[in-house]
Amino acid sequence: MTSSTLNSFEDTMIRHFDSSLFSSLWSQRITLQYSHSDRISKKSAPPLLLLILISFGATGCDIYGQDEYEEQYVVESYLIANRNMPEVRLSTTAPFNENYNFNEQAVPNAVVRIHRYDENRQRDKTYTYEEQNRGVYLPQTGDINDLVVPRLTYRLEIEIPDDNYHRIEAETSVPDTFSVREVIRDRAYYQSPSQLEFTITRNRTNGRQNYFIYATEALEPLEDNLTQFWKDAVDDYEEARRIRTTIINEENFDVNPDGTLTLRMPWIGIAFYGPNIISTFSIDDNSYDFFRSQPVQTGGGAGTLSPGEIQNIIYHVNGAIGLFGSMSVLDIKVIVDRPDL
Repeated sequence: MTSSTLNSFEDTMIRHFDSSLFSSLWSQRITLQYSHSDRISKKSAPPLLLLILISFGATGCDIYGQDEYEEQYVVESYLIANRNMPEVRLSTTAPFNENYNFNEQAVPNAVVRIHRYDENRQRDKTYTYEEQNRGVYLPQTGDINDLVVPRLTYRLEIEIPDDNYHRIEAETSVPDTFSVREVIRDRAYYQSPSQLEFTITRNRTNGRQNYFIYATEALEPLEDNLTQFWKDAVDDYEEARRIRTTIINEENFDVNPDGTLTLRMPWIGIAFYGPNIISTFSIDDNSYDFFRSQPVQTGGGAGTLSPGEIQNIIYHVNGAIGLFGSMSVLDIKVIVDRPDL
């Protein structure tokens, strides 16, 4: 199960600048969970197709049973503000007793469109998609370089002729962009009281606070550069080369008098000494609901429900499961110096 919606979403976050958003670039995900008081826990996130099979197999308070398995479509697509229109991946789930392989589960010959709506909810453009590889769809050649517009709404519509024109629909509103107002500190000694710190503008949302995810990529991921915490936490240092946090609410940061936000990177989010890229993602409602419901399914959060009371992961997709989400992103290069011994 190396290819999944969760894996692809994380690949998109970590390698959002890569032209291939859905390549499986890392096999083990390490998530960091922390609050403003810096209480921290870590876990490996399981592939999403396993989570999907758990969640859609449960009806009400029933636990998934193998004889209850019903194949469902899985859709994956993520829009990034001011980046090219994304690809759309379409596949089906696999039973517990079978390994999930996207190429085997991919769904061909679908009719895929994404409609764009302006801020007055008027449709102003339709993107027609073509199948590039089995189950992988890209905008037609003339639209391939169109950029995703922040603060606009995009609606995904899929029809599957081979399944009596089964329809799949989903919608996302792209978060507004934001920028660095001031880099307070982009170089520091590891675990110094002076954290990596920067001030960003506050992006506009639909009447709610912003939700962020940090992602860190080490630019010199050498074993000798691994911090002691991560040496103890992982079996293979490559596992920590790219890591991300769980959702962080806007209220966890300092709101300045001018309306900007001051963000401080917790040291637990740095795995390697040397240069790193810190990406800050502002995520849409679909991604927020997916990630906040996912830990309840997997034990990744502080959930107290017994297995028979597990709630479904929140997908916001009609006619399928998966994630049609969007985000805006800001990258900052930092340097973490090895502390003097």
